Amino acid sequence: MTNPDARLSRRAFLGTLGAGAAVGLAGCVGGDEGSTGDGRADWQHPYFSPEGTGYNPRATGPASKPSESWGIEVNGLELARPVVFDETVYLATSERLRAFSAADGTELWSVESDTQSGFRSSVTVDSERVYVGHVGARTGVLAYTHDGEEAWHAPTESSVWAPVVRPEPDRDCLYTADTAGNLYRVRASDGTVEWREEVFGPVRSLAARNDTVVAGTEGGEVVTFRDEGVERGLTGSWRTKHPGGVQSLAVAGSGDVFAGFFGAGVARLSGGLRAGAVAWHQEDPSPHGSLVVGPRRIFSTDGAGLDAFDKRSGSPSWAAGDDFFAPPAGAGDTVFVSDTSDDGGVVAYDTGGGVGLDDIRVGGVRWRYDLAGRALTGPTPAGDALFVVESGGDDGPRRLVALRAG
Repeated sequence: MTNPDARLSRRAFLGTLGAGAAVGLAGCVGGDEGSTGDGRADWQHPYFSPEGTGYNPRATGPASKPSESWGIEVNGLELARPVVFDETVYLATSERLRAFSAADGTELWSVESDTQSGFRSSVTVDSERVYVGHVGARTGVLAYTHDGEEAWHAPTESSVWAPVVRPEPDRDCLYTADTAGNLYRVRASDGTVEWREEVFGPVRSLAARNDTVVAGTEGGEVVTFRDEGVERGLTGSWRTKHPGGVQSLAVAGSGDVFAGFFGAGVARLSGGLRAGAVAWHQEDPSPHGSLVVGPRRIFSTDGAGLDAFDKRSGSPSWAAGDDFFAPPAGAGDTVFVSDTSDDGGVVAYDTGGGVGLDDIRVGGVRWRYDLAGRALTGPTPAGDALFVVESGGDDGPRRLVALRAG
């Protein structure tokens, strides 16, 4: 990580160059190879996929500097970035779960929690239902239809903070975990709790790939299981302890796990025969939220900027930015980041980082859009748009904003 003075000089330096220099270098800076292929146009999980990669191989979101397409006031404490499915944007705050038209921001429906309860997790969506964690009169996971009607309630022992993970549609199950240290398999069609496994510590992050389930605890443990089905339950694969609570998890096709820890950096943990062994560990920076795991690089935000690492070796690739506390999002050869400073906005970077030294770089910034206030969530690229919640400035209300180019 470079020093704060270097980050400040970067903004001033790029400002003197103007947009023309960045455009002139556009053909010279390559992103992640093979990263603009097939993929969904939406963003159904808070970290894009059950694997938690925060990365869509399809190039979605605005390709050039956008303008505001629409903005709508939202109240309550935002829990995570919006998610998008089938032209609908879903956002949970502590008080309400709401659904909006992605095209024009029209509110399609909302569900308000009672005064003794509240929503607690980000939203996950599939072709049938909308899932969200809840605490209070009915602690656990609540499922709603796409029309906003409650479908079922799956009880948990305590609050659900980690995202609900919905594996591929051909499996009638989802995974959830609570702050009492329990991991659950729930039947997606009717909310039946099919098994519960204790993992010893509040679960803050959860990811799954095929029949592998990975949980990260507040105490710094990463625990990996194999789901043997309803009758047999879970078989422990490996468990490893690290300093710092687990902030993010992503499972690669190889079975390796990428993990971010509070105050303890980013690590690649091996699957297979070397299960749980540290393949590489970068002690700094430490992510504030989820990672982006692309084809060649890992991206992390730590409150001081965006850092890119080589996926295979963990060596630093490039760094840039300002007050980036919210988790980034990747799509194709672009990584989108929310600037959470008072004069913040959303910045789109080429995943190759442009050319330059440390965070003094040219050609890495594709565009920057300044919001009325600071960004409050990570950005969500979906279709031709990007969605983010912003503070509205000194006097304005919090708003969910849609940005589109052209």
